[in-house]
Amino acid sequence: WWISRLKYASTLYDVIRIDHFRGFESYYTIPYGNEDAVEGKWRKGPNKNLFLAVKKELGELNIIAEDLGFITPEVRKMLNTLNYPGMKVLQFGFDSDPDNEHLPHNFTTPHCVAYTGTHDNETLRGWLEASDKKTIKYAKRYLRVEKKKDIPDAMVATCWQSIAELAVAQMQDFLHADKSGRMNTPSVLGGNWQYRTDISDFTPELAEEIRKLNRTYGRAVKPIEPEEESTEIITEEKPKRKYTRRAKKTEEPETADSVQNTEPAETTETVKEVETPAPTETIENTEETQS
Repeated sequence: WWISRLKYASTLYDVIRIDHFRGFESYYTIPYGNEDAVEGKWRKGPNKNLFLAVKKELGELNIIAEDLGFITPEVRKMLNTLNYPGMKVLQFGFDSDPDNEHLPHNFTTPHCVAYTGTHDNETLRGWLEASDKKTIKYAKRYLRVEKKKDIPDAMVATCWQSIAELAVAQMQDFLHADKSGRMNTPSVLGGNWQYRTDISDFTPELAEEIRKLNRTYGRAVKPIEPEEESTEIITEEKPKRKYTRRAKKTEEPETADSVQNTEPAETTETVKEVETPAPTETIENTEETQS
């Protein structure tokens, strides 16, 4: 089932992000019908074996592992073995702790993906409006801006200038959307996944803004200039030069996520997020589900 799902997703998307990646190492279950999770148990998942089977069947896929939350050494070992990049989320970094792993100066490897926020986060404006004075003060100092309203754009730029091999920002953050642009609120039923962009949002000005970010921080892929035509007389027709794109040093192209760029110097990627289904078990006629 997973192989079929990932095979189809790979025909549609450049990169696939797997949510709740830690659940493949172990997951928490509770008896069906329980009102709380007090009596739950941790159970082992398929671990790396599932993804080794995927690789054998489908070859190398561009997979991002959502490694947020309760991460154990066993989960880290699985992630390192598979060599999938994990995630850093800037919104999680401004708790006034200079050692916070989500702050760019604490990134220990470029083999990660830096996000301004995810589908489960507020937009940057929404986050800013809900933050307390201490958080805002630290964010202004870290981002080196004087005005509160400049924090969202500074966070995007900081994400782009990090060492992460891929930088991702929500379209809402480029559009400076408030909390009404939030995609999903965890544990809340209804009203989720309804945000839509309008065709009028994709303006030349926005494309230029993203292009400048990519060029400034080395995330643009530039076309190779054609060679000058030789003035030497030759007897055979000179073949026309094919235009190609120069590959970056990293394995994956670096671009803004899910944003159309009309300029030839930029590439775009779409990232599909695959939710890990809640595993179910039946133990002594008691069905258990993952919390």
